[in-house]
Amino acid sequence: MQHDIVGNDQVEACELKWDEIKGIIESGELARLKRSRETTEKYHEHKRLTSGLDMNQYMLQQLGWSSDKPQSQDAVERAFSERALYVLRANDFPYSFEPGVVHLVLWSKIALPVHSPDKAVRDAAQARLTAFLQAQPLLRSLVSVGHVAWFVNYPALQSVARIFHAHVLLFFPRNCCSAEQERITVDEILSHGFESLA
Repeated sequence: MQHDIVGNDQVEACELKWDEIKGIIESGELARLKRSRETTEKYHEHKRLTSGLDMNQYMLQQLGWSSDKPQSQDAVERAFSERALYVLRANDFPYSFEPGVVHLVLWSKIALPVHSPDKAVRDAAQARLTAFLQAQPLLRSLVSVGHVAWFVNYPALQSVARIFHAHVLLFFPRNCCSAEQERITVDEILSHGFESLA
């Protein structure tokens, strides 16, 4: 979940193409990623129904986790090293992407410093997350053709800032993958989860 990004006075967010999405992620201009008006309205309704709840606490309950602070000691080495440390879920309020782009969220008890001001620390954290996704057997065919991307929103763009989470995008081009093939593959990924990284 993210802060509101389509207001009543804003133009409907267009569906971004895969190449545009990757370009935005590479440029770091993450605020350009927007939800459709319909999804934004659903998000507003969700916020209304959960009014008064702390969104961080709400997500901890949804994930079945305690309210301990995200672990940061030896974060790069420990991230994704055990299945108990992370959960993969579909994004309830995905951004406005072209058909075939699947928006998942990878929640982690280990807070990876992917936006650290220290370049060496930042690079190591980003490499760890990339290696984790590339190591997944269920993603191998997508990774091989450049159809997996990820990003971590800047703190100012997060509505759940105290739980580390990365947005994971999978692309199933409509010229070679049907909606049914996409659904079957994504269901398998979500039911199986991701293998831990040694």
